[in-house]
Amino acid sequence: MAVIGITGATDGIGRATAQVLLADGHRVLVHARSREHGEPILQALGGGDVALLVGDLARLDDVHRLADQVREHGPVDAWVHNAGVWVRGSTPRTSADGYEMTFAVNVLAPHLLTHLLSTELRGRLLWLGSGVAGSERPQPATLGRDTDPWRAYVESKACDVALALAWDRRLPDVTSAAVDPGWVKTKLASPGAETGKLPRRCRRQRPAGPVEGGGARFCADQHSDDFHQHAGEEPLGHFGLLRQRRRRQSGG
Repeated sequence: MAVIGITGATDGIGRATAQVLLADGHRVLVHARSREHGEPILQALGGGDVALLVGDLARLDDVHRLADQVREHGPVDAWVHNAGVWVRGSTPRTSADGYEMTFAVNVLAPHLLTHLLSTELRGRLLWLGSGVAGSERPQPATLGRDTDPWRAYVESKACDVALALAWDRRLPDVTSAAVDPGWVKTKLASPGAETGKLPRRCRRQRPAGPVEGGGARFCADQHSDDFHQHAGEEPLGHFGLLRQRRRRQSGG
C-alpha cells in the first residue's frame, strides 16, 4: 500500500485518480479548497483509506497549513500536483497575496508545497502539465504578470514542466516529471472533450533538448499502467490543433 496525495481532488482528473487509487487499496490524501467542498467528496468516494486535506492554494499561508496536515500522515510515497485554474468568469484575477491568480495557484503553490514537503516525499512527484506548455516561453522579467487568461494559463503550464525537471535534479531520492493527460472532459478544460474518463496513459512532457534518465513510471505500484510515461513521445495533439486554429484565425 502506498500513501498518495492529490491536490484538487474534488472533481475532474484529481477525483477520478483518487477513485482508481482507493480501488487499488492505497491510502489517498484528498485535497480540497475547503472542508465544505471536501466532505461531500469523501462520502462520494465510498470509503476506503482516505483522508481529507484542506487549503486554498491561492493563499500562501494556506499552503503552509496544507503542508502541516500532510506531515501528520507521515512520509508520502507519491504526490500529484493536479490542482489548477484557468481564470474565467467570476474567478478573481488576483490572489489574496497580490499575485496573478493563475500564477499563484498553478505555479507558486505547487513549488512552495514541494519545498515544504521535500523531507516527506518518497519515490514519485507528478506535475500535471498540458499540451499547451510548448506554446509559450516564459520570460523571467515578466513572470506571473500576464493578465490575459489564455497566455497566463499556457505560461503556468510551461513553468510546471520546468519545475518538474528542476525538482527532479534537486531531490535525488524522488523522481519528478510533468505529464500531459490529453484533452479530458473536466470543468477546467472543455465540455467538448471526447471523454470524461481518466486516461490509461499520460505522456511525459519534456523540453526541446534531450533529457537524461529516459522514461519514468508514475503509478501507485510498479505494475499499474496508470500514469505510465513514455520518454521521447510528444504530448497529445488536441491543444496543438487548437493552437494552429488560433494562429489561422489571427492570420499568424
